[in-house]
Amino acid sequence: MTHADLARRILLATLTVVVAIVVGLGLLEALTRLFFPAFDPSGRFGLSHPLGSLTVGTPGASTRQVKNTGDYDVAVRLNRHGLRDDKDITEAASGDLVFVGDSFTWGWGVEAAERFSDRVQALTGRRAFNLATPTDIAGYAELLDYAQSLGARIGEVVVGLCMENDLGLYDSTGIPAHAMTMDWKGWLTERSAAYLLLATMIHRTPALKALAVGAGAIVPNFDGMGLNTYDAQVIEASADQLQALSKRFPTLVVLIPSRALWIDSNRAEEDRVHKALVAALTRRGIAVLDPRPLMEAGGTPLAYHFDNDGHWNARGHALVAEAIAKCLAGGAATCR
Repeated sequence: MTHADLARRILLATLTVVVAIVVGLGLLEALTRLFFPAFDPSGRFGLSHPLGSLTVGTPGASTRQVKNTGDYDVAVRLNRHGLRDDKDITEAASGDLVFVGDSFTWGWGVEAAERFSDRVQALTGRRAFNLATPTDIAGYAELLDYAQSLGARIGEVVVGLCMENDLGLYDSTGIPAHAMTMDWKGWLTERSAAYLLLATMIHRTPALKALAVGAGAIVPNFDGMGLNTYDAQVIEASADQLQALSKRFPTLVVLIPSRALWIDSNRAEEDRVHKALVAALTRRGIAVLDPRPLMEAGGTPLAYHFDNDGHWNARGHALVAEAIAKCLAGGAATCR
């Protein structure tokens, strides 16, 4: 047998294995979608529709948001703008509330009626429009610009400021020095029913989950958390962005405390950053609501979050909604 014949045989064998793997994976995917339709990613919520430089859900979509760990399985209905709101922002008037923020304000993992914007509407009797989508402070301004371009009359704005990932070195154009990226797990989550089924089985089987964590395929909840390092420039740049927003609209900034405040590894640094931002916003005359003391009052602040997800559960949203309602009713003095 010549070297050329051997090379052809190796190439043929390799191609045969590759084709078999591809066909096998395709068959597995098809069978999963056929017999386990609940894991079909096409029926699950995703962010893929462009809105300026931002990304929202598919306009008019009615899907579900499901956590493989079992923490939540909730309905997601989007309006014609791709926003999770049963109201149309074009109808907003000067007496209404407009909420902007990232996934916390959007209501990640809870039913729409359970998130703090909807609860505030129920508590105050004021219409509350929700413009949230996963973004940052510059994105919040862009969302409000979009609403105004549609004819919305923006009255009072409530900003949900996530202390885990909203702070950054925003430049003069409002662009932060960080960006969101999608890893391989995110890619598969949006495209593969077989992956979703496998991930769910692993997450709900302790022995398999332990193996996956050891192999690095699963990142434990707190290990994937963004940590802050005190940087005066970051604090001032972030506060400046919020001040620019507050000059355009009456604004209440609602802090979403970092979970790292209550995790031993970085508590002192997170506390310094948290207090420094509150001070920076206060110096600028911006109304700030800090729910941290309320969460810590019972001694279990992490109980307001899902067990396997960093977002607030329904209990967390209820606590913050009551605080916002009191703040709006009593003025800035009642927000601290």
